[in-house]
Amino acid sequence: MVLHFESVHTFDHDFATATTAYYNRYPNPYTNNVQCMDMLDCHVDSDGCLWTTRMMKKTGRLPKFIKPILGNSLSSWVIEKSVINPETQTMWSYTANMDHRKFIKVEEYVKYRVVDGNSGQTTVNSKVIFLSNLIGLKQKVEQWSHNKFTQNIKNSREGMMYVMNSFKEKRELWMKNNQSLIT
Repeated sequence: MVLHFESVHTFDHDFATATTAYYNRYPNPYTNNVQCMDMLDCHVDSDGCLWTTRMMKKTGRLPKFIKPILGNSLSSWVIEKSVINPETQTMWSYTANMDHRKFIKVEEYVKYRVVDGNSGQTTVNSKVIFLSNLIGLKQKVEQWSHNKFTQNIKNSREGMMYVMNSFKEKRELWMKNNQSLIT
């Protein structure tokens, strides 16, 4: 049986701020497991949609029951693909680990969209699939991964809020310091 995690969260920030924060969410004080990130592809298609592909290296702790097989900590390469449609104010992203897929394959599907009737809020719908092929430990690995993800989602949201609030503070400071340019 494959385990799923689904969540819906609303940020009190407009779509442009939320999606810009998504692309700038690392580093932040709430998420310190991302070691590096690189843009592999970025282009705008004929419909005006922004397509990106990024790769990141993440670290994590392993459960006690798997340490005899893989050791104490695990570094993993993660691919992230996303598309932003500015016309519909919708962003989709897909992330998945590229290695250790026999141990655990984690795929995350995320959709950002403007809240109907409130352009100052952005809703995020997430669905994560956990799939292990480790014979004899499949359910245990999937359940551990699901539980760990459930614990970490709070930090992910706090990190996004940190980035969005930083944008807001910088924007307000810029406006204050450049008032003469605006008027």
